[in-house]
Amino acid sequence: MGLITRLRSIDLSAADPSALLDFYERTWGLRRVAVTDDGAVLLRARGAEHHVLTLTPGVGHSLERIALAAADPAAVDAVAARVRAAGRTVTDGPGPRTAPGGGYAVAFRDPEGRLVEVSCGLTEHTDGPPGETGGEATESTEAGGAEGGQGVEGGVPHAYGPDRLSHIVLNSVDLPASKRFYTEVLGFQVSDWYENDQMVFLRCNELHHCIVLAPGRWTSLNHVAFEVASADEVMRALGRMRAAGFDTVWGPGRHGPGGNVFCYFTDPVGNVIEYTAELLEVDDTWEARSWERTPENADVWGTSGGITPDVIAAMSNPPRTGSGR
Repeated sequence: MGLITRLRSIDLSAADPSALLDFYERTWGLRRVAVTDDGAVLLRARGAEHHVLTLTPGVGHSLERIALAAADPAAVDAVAARVRAAGRTVTDGPGPRTAPGGGYAVAFRDPEGRLVEVSCGLTEHTDGPPGETGGEATESTEAGGAEGGQGVEGGVPHAYGPDRLSHIVLNSVDLPASKRFYTEVLGFQVSDWYENDQMVFLRCNELHHCIVLAPGRWTSLNHVAFEVASADEVMRALGRMRAAGFDTVWGPGRHGPGGNVFCYFTDPVGNVIEYTAELLEVDDTWEARSWERTPENADVWGTSGGITPDVIAAMSNPPRTGSGR
């Protein structure tokens, strides 16, 4: 489709990243792959992606970085050229990436100040869940030595938990500017939207969306969604979360735009996080359309109980002076 091939990962700040590890590893189903010298913790899902979530020391649940993938260094260089041509400042690269996972990358800020990294060539995992391949994580050096980390811990994936990062929803104070940047500069395509651009669903590959823009009072993260294999897995995850003392805040249900099954929770510090499955796959014949913003389109099954004011407030996510918005 374009220069960007997928959503890789996000960085979230936490006052004490280590305090969230028990939740994200034991309950949510991610696994630690690296800890950097400054205390950032990198967590992987069950798929090949080097990591899908980084918890960085900071004032608390601000979005610090969005990491996107490109096919090769030439694509990364092309992204850098397009960003500069659009009048945006490149903050790092393009060049070799020194963070855990290695690779080649460029970093810049979007029109609302979000830090975005586009990279290629990161180390990938070749193992599968225990009981399927019996393998171990391939990363044994990327967090140490020249890359300045403290080593790899717990790399083998759980038999449960997310396979990959599915999508992020971004609260936007200037949605038209962000929409222009992600479509005209980075090459995303609009898959669908709620009437009057109440939400705009953007894709960079065959999956219906990986970034969604929503009007907001602040530039911040609305929520982050992690993909599991099926609707059954979403329900198993719900059961596991309830057993651990974390009930759903919205769901289970199935969205109209994208058609994905959903179940939303909040983590121990208030981030809204989602298990999702069965997101639509589309191709170049797909015709984007406007959806009416109704409860029936938000949940076509009608099983979720509706989104509550408390969840809406949590998704509004007021800023906490994080560097990446």
